[in-house]
Amino acid sequence: QPSSPSIADNSVTAFIDYEQIKKMGLTQREHDVLVKMAEGLSNQEIGTALFLSESTIKTHVSNILFKLDAKRRTQAVQIAKQMKIVL
Repeated sequence: QPSSPSIADNSVTAFIDYEQIKKMGLTQREHDVLVKMAEGLSNQEIGTALFLSESTIKTHVSNILFKLDAKRRTQAVQIAKQMKIVL
């Protein structure tokens, strides 16, 4: 029996779990910063992209690490991807 054509895997899994973001207590701004972290941007680059000071970004990063129970940025991004709160 022929299988029905499937949608490319990445488009099926490429969604953000907004419930999970809420559950983790991340603010919209923290999520914005987390997305930029996942893109590999530095604090300075994130600040420029979001029109915020580098010290504000550092505060957001600290909050993100705390909320995701991560020791490092890379670990935070890894956790966020597993939870589907960033792509």
